[in-house]
Amino acid sequence: MITVEMHRDGKGLYRGFRIHGHADGYEKDGEYDLICASVSAITLTIAGGLQDVLHRDGTYDSDFGFMNVELSTPGDGESEALFRTMVHGLRAIEERYPRHLKILETKG
Repeated sequence: MITVEMHRDGKGLYRGFRIHGHADGYEKDGEYDLICASVSAITLTIAGGLQDVLHRDGTYDSDFGFMNVELSTPGDGESEALFRTMVHGLRAIEERYPRHLKILETKG
């Protein structure tokens, strides 16, 4: 299962996320895991948007089956829009494949 932990600051704005695991969503041997690919595409795009488009300082780590993004500066309207867009896309996947993707929210 893929677990996405969304992190919010004390004001309720998103400040980052952590992803770990694999969906193991194969329907037949040899088929590409579309769930993992979808989650990767959404999250890598948002991480790139935060880092390369909005130029937000922070931690941007990714590896096979793992990603960690944490902003070192307070969130704002632009970063919040990207995070919410990411959550929106991930929730659509979670609704369709609840055994393969779980989204958690933490505050503080």
